[in-house]
Amino acid sequence: MKSKPTSKISNLKSIYDNKVLPVLIDKVCALKIVSEQRALVVPKAHGIVLEVGVGSGLNAEFYNPQTVKQVIGVDPHLHPLARERFASAGIDFISEPLSAEILPLEDNSVDSVVMTFTLCSIPNPIQALTEMRRVLKPTGTLYYAEHGLAPQPKWARKIQQLITPAWKPIAGGCHLDRNIEQLIAQAGFEVSGQQGFTQGVNIVGYYYWGEATPRDLSS
Repeated sequence: MKSKPTSKISNLKSIYDNKVLPVLIDKVCALKIVSEQRALVVPKAHGIVLEVGVGSGLNAEFYNPQTVKQVIGVDPHLHPLARERFASAGIDFISEPLSAEILPLEDNSVDSVVMTFTLCSIPNPIQALTEMRRVLKPTGTLYYAEHGLAPQPKWARKIQQLITPAWKPIAGGCHLDRNIEQLIAQAGFEVSGQQGFTQGVNIVGYYYWGEATPRDLSS
């Protein structure tokens, strides 16, 4: 009996998602412009660090071994290269192949949270950010570098919103149209950051970077 067309499509998608896409993401996320954004925030992390969306460990080289005690890497699609890269960087690394929406950590247990080019692909970003705030100490800091919605020009924003539904399946669930600062603030953080195009106007190159601290929600 011949395979049904839907079965063939499903098999091809599985091969793409599990074999091709991880390699593409690793290459794209290692580009110079992306690495420059990482370098703006990752070196600031200190103490016990939670890295959300650790992926293939591309941030490893940017951590300061003198100020970082340990990095806990969370990612549902953890890449084998992550361990190698952290070992090469001399950083104590613990991996958790889990989603950021439910973190296996105690309240107020980490000094820093690092999030780089990952919020775009988390299915429930507010829930994940709320979890990050929960495990972060009141005196801790979230360091982020992300890409997202371009407020201006209007045509860029419209294209981002238009093509995101088609973009997500081929880009690992990546949303081009998320307002990163707004999402972080909605989850209970005070945001201090910058945003803008760094290499001309394009649909994937609007960046958000900076830091955020837990806001007192008791009052």
